[in-house]
Amino acid sequence: MSLSITPWMRDELMRRKDLIRRLWAGQPIARIPVDVRVSATPKGYSVREQFQDGEKQLEVALAAARASWELAPSSDGIPAMRPDVGCSCLASAFGAEYFWGDSPNQTPGIKDKILNLDGLADQVSPLPCPDPHRDGWLPEGLRRIHRFAEAGEGFIPVSLLDAAGGVNVAADLMGMTELMLAFYDQPQAVHALLGKIQDLYAATIRAGIQAAGGEQNITTTDFPDMWYPEGRKGHVSDDISAGFGPDIYAEFSAPYHARIFQEFGAGGLHNCGPNPCHAAYVAHPLSPRSLDLSDRYSHADLPKFKTSLRRKAFIYLSWTGPKPPVDWYREVMELMAPDVIVVPVVGLAPADHPDEVCRTLQQVAAEYAQRMDWGWDSTQPA
Repeated sequence: MSLSITPWMRDELMRRKDLIRRLWAGQPIARIPVDVRVSATPKGYSVREQFQDGEKQLEVALAAARASWELAPSSDGIPAMRPDVGCSCLASAFGAEYFWGDSPNQTPGIKDKILNLDGLADQVSPLPCPDPHRDGWLPEGLRRIHRFAEAGEGFIPVSLLDAAGGVNVAADLMGMTELMLAFYDQPQAVHALLGKIQDLYAATIRAGIQAAGGEQNITTTDFPDMWYPEGRKGHVSDDISAGFGPDIYAEFSAPYHARIFQEFGAGGLHNCGPNPCHAAYVAHPLSPRSLDLSDRYSHADLPKFKTSLRRKAFIYLSWTGPKPPVDWYREVMELMAPDVIVVPVVGLAPADHPDEVCRTLQQVAAEYAQRMDWGWDSTQPA
């Protein structure tokens, strides 16, 4: 289970990294990067089989990286691998138990909350900060990071674990309805809980970087498998912000995201969408330079992002159909240029002619780059 790395691949990796670095720096480039990756599922392993057996998960990840290099050689994306033990792994370290649904292709969730709204502060105060090397699914996650990085041979980067984000973890631990009430009735208890969650997240990131053999071997500090440049590795998730407004985000999300950005670099933020907090994402002095979004849930928000992200951040947008990728991306370009860069992230099957699609997308991306008003506001982190 290995990848044959040719001299061309090593040179091409350097080209792709340089293009991505220049994009993040706001420098004019000949075309917006196009990230086409190719799916592969050897032996038809289900999601549950991959979660429960790290070697099967690695087999699928390595096969997809190999297929992306071989079948989409024109892509500007950097094939990477994602060791994954579920987006509730931080909650599991606090003692929350996983459960599996009926579908074998469903990821695990949390069985029961472990904190109650009544007397929340008294429950949070004695709550110990877990050890990522000992508690919940985190030790298995760290083992997989090490194993995946080892298999990647310093050429295929790996993501770190899916941390979900502080507010999401709090919802896992106490329930969404209870958390929303606590925002208003017991804000100090929520802040105390979020502080402990963020302590664990930062410790898990440090442990993950060590397991991977250093930052040079990782994509980001979170689950995204897009490679982030040096000094911008910090990433946070906030899917739950789809359900509240910018005032809640400013108080309970942004300061805790900033802790990650302060230590690991102001990189990216994930929310599938929708995005009622779109302007708040970039309002904090330490804000993400990129957002990674799902077109299915965020497409309707693109006109808002055209204003709120202008000269502040760009978007990685995952194509979700049903329009063909090229038609879809041209429509995105017509809407967002010259104000906000959108990098298309397109997953295709081997039978979908991925390299041909990639080269056609790159023609649109070249026109997009010519239309852009390049550069970032000086008030944003360098």
